[in-house]
Amino acid sequence: MKQRTCINIFIVIVILAIAVSLLVHFIHHSTKHEVSPIDTLNTKTTGTVTISNDNNVQTSTSNQSVFSNMNTSLNIGRSDFGSILLPNGHVLIAGGHFNSSTVSSGTEVYTSTGWQFAAPMKVPRGYHTVTAFANNTKVLAAGSSATSGQQTAEVYNAVNNTWALTSINMLSPHIRHTATLLANGQILIAGGYNISGGVNASNYLISTAELYINDSWTLLSTRMTHSRAFHAAVLLNDGTVLVAGGGDGTPGAYPTAEIYNATSEKFTAVGSMQYRRAAFTLTLLPSGKVLAIGGADWSSGTYPLVCELYDPVTRTWSNNAMLNYGRSYHQSVLTSSFVLTMGGTNGNNNRLNSSEKYNL
Repeated sequence: MKQRTCINIFIVIVILAIAVSLLVHFIHHSTKHEVSPIDTLNTKTTGTVTISNDNNVQTSTSNQSVFSNMNTSLNIGRSDFGSILLPNGHVLIAGGHFNSSTVSSGTEVYTSTGWQFAAPMKVPRGYHTVTAFANNTKVLAAGSSATSGQQTAEVYNAVNNTWALTSINMLSPHIRHTATLLANGQILIAGGYNISGGVNASNYLISTAELYINDSWTLLSTRMTHSRAFHAAVLLNDGTVLVAGGGDGTPGAYPTAEIYNATSEKFTAVGSMQYRRAAFTLTLLPSGKVLAIGGADWSSGTYPLVCELYDPVTRTWSNNAMLNYGRSYHQSVLTSSFVLTMGGTNGNNNRLNSSEKYNL
């Protein structure tokens, strides 16, 4: 009887020891994984990041991301800049804002060894565009948030690393517009603001477009279906141009999209995105589909982590990969094996120097 009692006591002690051990482990695990508002920016989520006035960040449930962080960063954190893939495989970024008041003429080039400074532009530029010519040895930078440069443009020579102003300015000022190289060698400048203004500058929002070729400008007789700024555009494989999103000047952001036909010189509406996006990027993938990355919906204060794919066959959008960081005013460039997304701002007026990639 005494032996059985001892065995029962021993079993109870063992059970109590296991319970205490599990409780200690649970408390330690919970403390170790407590997430602060700043840590939340590093989580991978299926929805959006909301930045409130007190800098608290709310995210949705976790999900695995296709994007991965890179070990190299820009020499200077910046937003609202231009970027382009050069013939040698390097990535050029130009201009942008270092803070809310400083517009830069500086440039950097990304190589296999990281980011290096390059020749500065002639004019400080932010909210401008950077577009490669058909021969891919020269680059056109057009527009600027700086008052003195809103109607100017300049050309970068990738061979000798120099910049030169064009002999003729654009027909009207353009900032926060898009510039797209067409199949015929022309560059389409579309929308934006015709004077420096913020997200509430609806009076300055334009739907006009003009073409650049051989150092001359031509105004299109047709307009976009919506007046847009902070939108994105990309040339599709069939020679048309996809234009999507952007600010509506209220402030708010469009989910709408349209197609520009270079032959008819007309814009036609297509399916809308799942998310409202402004200050985001569109990248044509080898599959012929288009990847929409990042951006912001100012009306709700959200920064979509969800990226979307546009199918040119069905003219519809579907949800795709997840960003690690909510970002807008960033840039994305297609390389031979991945899409490089870099810089931008996360809504707290912080300029990001981080980069992440979407593997093909």
